[in-house]
Amino acid sequence: MTQPPNQSIPAHPPRGGENTRFDPSLGELVGIMWQRRGVALISFAVVLVLAAIVMGQWQPRYRAVAEVGITGHVQGGQTADEGALQGRAVLVSAQEIETLIAEMKSRDVLSAAAAVLRGDGVWAGQGDKASNAMMAFWDGVFGGDNAEAMSAVSTSATPVSEAQLIDRLRAGLEAKRIGNAAVIEVTYQSASAGLSATVLQAILESHVWWREGRQKQYLRRQLQEATTQYQAAQVELEQHEESLMRWQRDASMFDPEEAKLMLARIYALDEQAEQVGRELATARIALAERQDGQKLSDLLAMSDVARNPIVSQLAARFDGLRSEYVTLDQRYGPKHPVMQSKTRELDDLRAELLSAAQRAAERANRDLERVALEAAESLKLLRQQRGEWQNRMAARHDRIQGQAGLLRAVEAARAQVIELGRQTQTLQRDLVAFRGDVEILRPAMVPATAEFPTRRDLWLMAVLAAIFGAVVAAMLRHYFDQTIDDDFQPETGLGIRLYARIPDMTAPNMQVVGANAGREAVGHLAVLMRIIRQGKPQPADGVDQAQVIAMASAVSGEGKSHLARSLAGVLAGFGARVLVLNADLHDPDPDTDTAVTGDITAVLSGTCVIADAMGRDALRGFDHLGAKFPVPGNLATGLIESGLGDLIAALRPNYDHIIVDTPPILSVADAMIVMRHADVRLFAVRCGHSKRRDMGHAMDQLRAVGIVPDGVIMNGERPRPAYGVARPTSAPTEQMS
Repeated sequence: MTQPPNQSIPAHPPRGGENTRFDPSLGELVGIMWQRRGVALISFAVVLVLAAIVMGQWQPRYRAVAEVGITGHVQGGQTADEGALQGRAVLVSAQEIETLIAEMKSRDVLSAAAAVLRGDGVWAGQGDKASNAMMAFWDGVFGGDNAEAMSAVSTSATPVSEAQLIDRLRAGLEAKRIGNAAVIEVTYQSASAGLSATVLQAILESHVWWREGRQKQYLRRQLQEATTQYQAAQVELEQHEESLMRWQRDASMFDPEEAKLMLARIYALDEQAEQVGRELATARIALAERQDGQKLSDLLAMSDVARNPIVSQLAARFDGLRSEYVTLDQRYGPKHPVMQSKTRELDDLRAELLSAAQRAAERANRDLERVALEAAESLKLLRQQRGEWQNRMAARHDRIQGQAGLLRAVEAARAQVIELGRQTQTLQRDLVAFRGDVEILRPAMVPATAEFPTRRDLWLMAVLAAIFGAVVAAMLRHYFDQTIDDDFQPETGLGIRLYARIPDMTAPNMQVVGANAGREAVGHLAVLMRIIRQGKPQPADGVDQAQVIAMASAVSGEGKSHLARSLAGVLAGFGARVLVLNADLHDPDPDTDTAVTGDITAVLSGTCVIADAMGRDALRGFDHLGAKFPVPGNLATGLIESGLGDLIAALRPNYDHIIVDTPPILSVADAMIVMRHADVRLFAVRCGHSKRRDMGHAMDQLRAVGIVPDGVIMNGERPRPAYGVARPTSAPTEQMS
């Protein structure tokens, strides 16, 4: 029978210290190793066997070492020693060192070394000894790990391709710079000590020979190019000299004083032109002023008009008559016959004076026009003469410049011939006295010992790896034994009864067993909840109150939210009014209806009524209430502690079952607050996921506040058919209600 939720369950601690943290000391580690000695011994033996198999194929490697030095740049054949004697330092950059290393591993160098190693002078003329040495060479190059190549060596004159041999030589060759010096350390690894030194020396000598040959070829190309340029410069010099002689023969002699005389004549013409220009401008301005002035006073103001005899006589008579007129006007007045006679006489004299002044002005204007015309003609003539002298001087300057250009061209061609001749002689001397920029400072020596690791080192590492593997295997076995499985007994391990076993719906054999197994398990749990509710005493007021079911777990990922909704769906299918209340304010409810304006956070804080925050799962037939957005820890705990009890009390009369989804117990304290308001407290665990220490820790926290779960729900159990034989998931339509 199922124990009522009000009945207390004895709180005894789980066995074996399952509620302790997995942090063993050295003594406990020894105990764990002894407890798991079978796994440790098997792991130790397996690692040693694998190491023996691997070391059976292992061959020691010998490394030959040599040193190559860079003596300097090959520029004009000058070596580093000669440069040092002349006081010039030879600098080698890191790029040049890397280039030299790349050249040493190039195909051309390794191909030349392979040609030497194939017998051209290495083992020639030694009969069977040469054949044995050749076999040892191929065995050392290929490391004894290529049976096909070794068989080809013994049956063919050309055992392997050149590309394959070059790749093997490049694989064993290593080169690096020593410190900051212009010295390269070159090493070669092989399965044979003598062969490694032989191959390394052949590669070094081939590299030196190849580099010197390429540098000599470069000098020869430079010499050929310099010789070609020298011959072309000689031809060009002859052409320029011939052009200069031809020009000097055709051109006349130049007087050094001629340029000064021509320049003085041009300056004189410029001065005369400037003077005539001023006269012309003066005449034109005077003529313009005469044309503008037509009054008598303006005409008399002109000097040449005023000096005219007739005009001067008439002007004197006019002045005297006007003075007399002024005197009579003061005596008689303007209407007197004498004044009228004087007025007519004065007007006649004025008209005669104006006519005479105009005739004199016209005569003076004609004189000014004649002067302006003569000045314009003189200015035009002066400018024409200056242009002619300017052209003559420019022509003379061009002739002088042409001669100077030819002289400069001859001098430049002669200097180029001299420079190219000196460069050609220098390159010829450099080619004769050539010395390369790379030399072998330390030849390859036969290595005395094999490289790390040797067989002894490998066996020591194998033993250490076997010991480490045994310890790791034992610890992993002990660690994973902390995870519960299908055989876990809640009453024995936690002191709590088992209410339901929920199969793993995602297991591979669920298609065989059928999805009915999961629904049957949840249905059994739903029936158990209904029985517990029916066994609860009725309240005194006769008002039916809802059953509050709290679904808790130690950590997240136990499947309690899925179980809460599955249980709500089954209870709703029985015709009950069910509400799923998500009390985890830290993790918002993913099934919260987006059309709902509020959430449980707003309800607990008093800013929203319950009806506005309630959602409905129309497919499964239950209501749900949850948070839309996460709430910080302290604020969430305060809301749960202050408002959840009142919220559940307000919801109890409206529902038959209220399933509360709580936060993980080990994460926050909200779960313990929620479980205090529940009628039935369920503790969800998950097979293959829940740890015994986590469950024990969670139970310790619950017991510390006086809360004991009523039952355990094992989620994710291995599925099995309810009645022994799996049935098809589909049923006839007439059998479904």
